[in-house]
Amino acid sequence: MLIADPDEYLADSYRGHLQREGFEVDIAADGLDCLAKLRTFVPDVLVLEPVMPWGGGDGVLAMMHEEADLPLPSVVILTRGCSPAVLYSIAPYGIADYQIKPLPARRLAERIRRILSSHGVCQTGRERGK
Repeated sequence: MLIADPDEYLADSYRGHLQREGFEVDIAADGLDCLAKLRTFVPDVLVLEPVMPWGGGDGVLAMMHEEADLPLPSVVILTRGCSPAVLYSIAPYGIADYQIKPLPARRLAERIRRILSSHGVCQTGRERGK
C-alpha cells in the first residue's frame, strides 16, 4: 500500500504498525511524490490525505483517472477533517473508505483488510497486501 500524508510522524507510525501486520508499505509526503511512486509501484490500497502540498489529494485522484499509466487502487481518505469544498472535490473519484484522524493504526489495518477482502485480494492466496 501507499500512504500519502504530509504528517511524517503519523505516516511513519502507520507504516511501522502496518509492516508488523504483514503489509508492504511505502509513504509519500506530497502530491508529486505520491504520483511518482504510483508510476513505479502499484499498490492495492492508497491511503490519502486530501490536504497535501504539491497537488493535493484531489490532484492525485484526478491524475490517476486521467493518465493511463497510473494505477487505480482502492482509496482510503484519512484526514483531520475537510471543508465541504475539499470533500466535493474528491467525491467523483469513488473513494473506498473515509476516516478521520487520528485513527488508531490497528483500526486502519482492519479497514484496509476489509477493503482488500471485498476486492478478493485476500482470497486469491496473497498473504500480504501492498
